[in-house]
Amino acid sequence: MHYLNFKHSISIQVRFKDTDRIGHVNNANYLTYFEQGRVVYFNEVFKQHINWAKNGFVLARTELNHLLPVYLQDEIYVCTRVSKIGTKSLTIENVLLKLENKMYIECANGLGILVAMDYTTQQSIEVPGLWRTALENYEGNKL
Repeated sequence: MHYLNFKHSISIQVRFKDTDRIGHVNNANYLTYFEQGRVVYFNEVFKQHINWAKNGFVLARTELNHLLPVYLQDEIYVCTRVSKIGTKSLTIENVLLKLENKMYIECANGLGILVAMDYTTQQSIEVPGLWRTALENYEGNKL
């Protein structure tokens, strides 16, 4: 996974409460940072195409690789992309970068499997064509 293959990124503010006794960001916060990236990504890609009160996604699986520690004063970014769309699910990938000496350094990466859901019936649904098209248009390729 290389961050140059990502079209979407956001800045993340590291908060004091995110750090642990030895001064680096606690591992549990990385998934929260990825979630922030995912929410902003979906808002930008789908705009008004999803009624989030009725339909959306649930997170079914996550993977996270910690590569380098992140500290309170680090300037960090989360990159997000959808890399695959199945019948009822999609794969979303994230990279966490820190800017150091004018260079981006990969500190963590991960992926999530999201299942399309009808929240009112509590049932999985097929990924609607409109969602698939919006994702493919944003990413610039067939997924």
